[in-house]
Amino acid sequence: MKESLPNKTDSIFKDEVNPDYGAWLKNPANKFFLYSEGYKVAGKKLWEFCIENRFYANTLIYPLVFNYRQFLELRLKELIIMGYKYLDTEKDFSDEHSLIRLWNTYRNEILPQIEQIEKDILDNVERIISQFNSEDPQSMTFRYPVTRGPNRKDSLNRETIDLNNFKNVIDKLIYFFDWQWDMISQFEDMKAEMIADMYREYWH
Repeated sequence: MKESLPNKTDSIFKDEVNPDYGAWLKNPANKFFLYSEGYKVAGKKLWEFCIENRFYANTLIYPLVFNYRQFLELRLKELIIMGYKYLDTEKDFSDEHSLIRLWNTYRNEILPQIEQIEKDILDNVERIISQFNSEDPQSMTFRYPVTRGPNRKDSLNRETIDLNNFKNVIDKLIYFFDWQWDMISQFEDMKAEMIADMYREYWH
């Protein structure tokens, strides 16, 4: 039994010694994308496991929903950063967890200056984000069973959740936000090429 307990030589964080069992934390790639993709994939894996192993659905549902919510928050913040950069605006996302406030920043301050998208599409996305935000306004509902003290109460507002419906709708949000990421990335690449062409013409 003692061998199963922590001992004085244990250290929970160590540098990688074998690439087969390690992971690269300070990857030079886009940090926000790596984080958001990580939470998105984790959510998908948890959903697949819950569908195949119904016994675990009642415990894994909390990290499952949290992972997808974290993906949405990170992707919105990343889009805000990308959008402001593309527009040459020296601004940043606000330090908060509200999905609807982050969405309003992207929809109202950034998107109209980049691309015109059908109002019905944006309204439907906003409606779903607002629903998610109402269930979990501060990214705490699926992390803790009770609210902050001193007057604690249950975090959750509902008794059950339809896993298939949740996955179907979250996949539609993911499709939208992946589309937005690709769109701004392409525009940023085009802008960089135009600037490079201008420099070449000027210096030649």
